[in-house]
Amino acid sequence: MRLEIQCEDRIGMVREVLDLFIPHQIDMRLIEADTERRCIYCGFPDIRFTQLQILLAEIRRLDGVEGVKTVMFTPSEREHNALYTLLEALPDGVISVDLKGHITMATELAAEDLNSSVTELLHKPLQQFIKGMSFAKVTWESRQEGMSKRIKIRNKTLLLEMKPIFVSDENNVTNLAGTVIHLKSEARLDRQAASLRQAPNAENHLERYFQAEVIKSAAMARTLVQAKAFAELTMPLFIQGDVGTGKRDLVLALFQYWQKRQANNGAQLLIKHASDLTSEDVAKLDQFSGWLAIEDIEHLDSLVQINLARWLTGQPGNTTSFTSSVRLISLSSLSEQALANGVTFNKSLYFSLARLCLHVPSLAERKEDIAGLLQQSLLEMSERHRLPMPSLSKGAWLKLKLYSWPGNLKELQNICLQTLMVSKGKEWQADDIRLPDDTPIVSRDLIGDSLDTTVKQWEAELLKQLYPDYPSTRRLAKAVGMSHSAIANKLKEYGITTGVSD
Repeated sequence: MRLEIQCEDRIGMVREVLDLFIPHQIDMRLIEADTERRCIYCGFPDIRFTQLQILLAEIRRLDGVEGVKTVMFTPSEREHNALYTLLEALPDGVISVDLKGHITMATELAAEDLNSSVTELLHKPLQQFIKGMSFAKVTWESRQEGMSKRIKIRNKTLLLEMKPIFVSDENNVTNLAGTVIHLKSEARLDRQAASLRQAPNAENHLERYFQAEVIKSAAMARTLVQAKAFAELTMPLFIQGDVGTGKRDLVLALFQYWQKRQANNGAQLLIKHASDLTSEDVAKLDQFSGWLAIEDIEHLDSLVQINLARWLTGQPGNTTSFTSSVRLISLSSLSEQALANGVTFNKSLYFSLARLCLHVPSLAERKEDIAGLLQQSLLEMSERHRLPMPSLSKGAWLKLKLYSWPGNLKELQNICLQTLMVSKGKEWQADDIRLPDDTPIVSRDLIGDSLDTTVKQWEAELLKQLYPDYPSTRRLAKAVGMSHSAIANKLKEYGITTGVSD
């Protein structure tokens, strides 16, 4: 429990307040004075409401007390928690030690670097966890600017950046009070450097969303070419793709790409679900400047469909980006045929919205991109959750690549996240990755009542799926653990043309 007592700033005020707690046998845990606000803060364990009422009345009767109330925390507690929250948000660990080198504060990331917990670190000598270094006062008396040192703990390289803490007294004389140590790991520095290298292109380039590593498939390359061609036009654009293929990400990328090319920083991108779009929103479109993206257009209310069709009819037939202030982008997981048949959607409105059509391929159409998408997702998640970038065993790679990914990119990201959280700091094995039951590559029925023929067909289908990821006989042989000659013979037997000479 915390009390805030508003009172005069005079000698003896604190003593008179504290004397009132003694008859109530209250164990005082915290006392804090704020001269600027003219407040005294008291902290103690919770007491009964009736006892609290009596105590508050006694405090109010003190000479010089202007008011008293309960509060959740004191100013110093709020500042301490704000500072600790900030330190925990940093990408590296932080430790503070006193003049004797004992740990007074440590973040979770610092504790992880030292292979301990925060509770185990507190009040212990830091030298106990980092051997061969002194962190006591004598080390810092002549080092006003701090120092850096590279160390190795459990085969992990860390850079210690140490800065002394100085506190000024009433005479403005600075006194050494301890040391703050910043623990930077080599792996985290590499990830931060990689993020900085990407930063110049992160806000304006379509390639930020579709880097070279994730557009190896012909389907994705074709989509990217069309997307760039359509970006600078103003006529309505219809984007179709299965659930989880990243249609919203594509809209964000296209808008940023268009915004940079047009140098139009005043335009806005508004993304709304179709069920949230109203006739009033349609009526205000002429006052809007930018792109309106409507997700799941099949859920548009019938009256809204009519009003939107009327609005589109009133737009000029041939406009440029300089004469039109609004562009409509519609998104749907339904096929073009399902929307164009007039059963689930207004047929006339669909053809008005689908002046330009863009298909976002599923992961089944992007088999060659899966490895790059995995790396991209893992790099972003490792950085966000401050975890080491995981390595994947051969079995883990094969399991992920052979899965059909019915949930597409969204499912891939979900699987990456849950495996990353469970398998922290270790190489992923196939058993670490939990995937839903998937359909087999080939039918389980015997072909021609022959086990040998069935196994060969299964093997042929498997090699056909693996070959794009390992496009040479030597690389494929290494991936599946067979000899180069054996794989070459099987590719020849199954009629799998390599097109690549080893």
